[in-house]
Amino acid sequence: MNSTFARRLWLVTSLEIGAAFGVLVIAGAIFALAAYVGTLRGDFASTLDRMVAALVSEPATHDARIAGNIVASRYPRAAVSVLLIDETWRVVVAPTAASVRAPYVDIRPRGDNGADVRLDDAFSRLVLGLVTAIGLAPERAHVGTIDIIVRANQTSLVAMVARSVPAFAVVFGLALALAVLLARVLTLQALRPLVEVERALARFAAGDLSPQFVAEDRRHQLGSLARAYNGAIAQMESAFGERERANAAMRQFIADAGHQLRTPLTVVRGFISILRKGDLRTPHDAERILETMNRQSLIMASLIDKLMLLDRWEAPRGPSVAEKIDVARLVSDVIGPIAESHPMREVRVDAPEAGLVDIDPTDLAHAVTNIVDNALKYTTGIVDVRVRREARDVVVNVVDCGPGMSAAEASHACDRFFRGSRRDVEGSGLGLAIARRAVERAGGKLEFESDPHAGSTFRICLPIGE
Repeated sequence: MNSTFARRLWLVTSLEIGAAFGVLVIAGAIFALAAYVGTLRGDFASTLDRMVAALVSEPATHDARIAGNIVASRYPRAAVSVLLIDETWRVVVAPTAASVRAPYVDIRPRGDNGADVRLDDAFSRLVLGLVTAIGLAPERAHVGTIDIIVRANQTSLVAMVARSVPAFAVVFGLALALAVLLARVLTLQALRPLVEVERALARFAAGDLSPQFVAEDRRHQLGSLARAYNGAIAQMESAFGERERANAAMRQFIADAGHQLRTPLTVVRGFISILRKGDLRTPHDAERILETMNRQSLIMASLIDKLMLLDRWEAPRGPSVAEKIDVARLVSDVIGPIAESHPMREVRVDAPEAGLVDIDPTDLAHAVTNIVDNALKYTTGIVDVRVRREARDVVVNVVDCGPGMSAAEASHACDRFFRGSRRDVEGSGLGLAIARRAVERAGGKLEFESDPHAGSTFRICLPIGE
């Protein structure tokens, strides 16, 4: 996988997670500051109540100077300052330092605010603006002629926040480091299916064609990629298996065809040798030899014709020449010669008029001939051929008395070159393949049921023409 893409994805993920963690850390800091502001507001209220009570009890409700000393004696904490204003004086009671509880008292004429601390640096302005936005405001009361204002000690407040900055920076840095680490883990996890598929494809490119699946996770964003790859591998494995089966069938067919062609060729060559030598014992030997040679040549021609027929049907040379055919009549015409050529077997035909179908008559003749021929070769007893109309189909049933096929043989019965366990029976293994292809060319279907102990039933279903 492209390392640049992985780095970019890692960087983008790091930025996104880092931003999320940064927002969480900042939100936590603001929440902590808001909690502190809430505490200060509580202190403002309680301090104001105590100061008012103290001034009323002394009493000191008309002179800010006296009130300032009373407030200083009861000063609550360093983070709070108290401002007292009467008609003449302005008194500020504030801490001398954050760690010293004894405050100083600054007394000035009313209107002179020189004692107020002004923090003009950027950090202080940021802190004060933030706490003001959060809701920190002075608490006010009026006692006699004195206005009492309890407010935050800005110096103490900014110093407290400044002391928290290093801890905030450490937490923020740890959050960013965790974000980078988590982004790395998530990136590797996200790209895992892509990396595994890439490695598998690299193995294919290197010549290792052995099917190797990758792990799937339906919850993963790229899980569909792994599923698609595994689906392709399964299809490839199936194709390889099909190819191996086809190759095995082809090898078996070549062996069978070679055997079947070798036998008549050997006979023909032997008889040719006899004829050349003129080694004939009786006048009838020549006629017998020629008859045998003719029969063997017909066997070879039949095998070659079947192969050429399948090749022609499979080639993309357009559809068959269909015409409206009376199936019952055609089946009767086809079965007649077959029955006459097998006088030792009973072939019964029940073919009442059932309807017309659009089919090449040669195709249907091939289908019926091959199915009946198979029944006569591989079974004993009566062979029944029935033509019936069922709904919108004309159905040709070929029923034999057995023995039938096993389940394993039935699953491959219509495969090319398949001959099952009865290899002593003369044949090429192409009959049912030809029959199925002929029916399919007519838009029909070939179905069959078989029981090893009860025989087989083949059904040619052909749609009735409009």
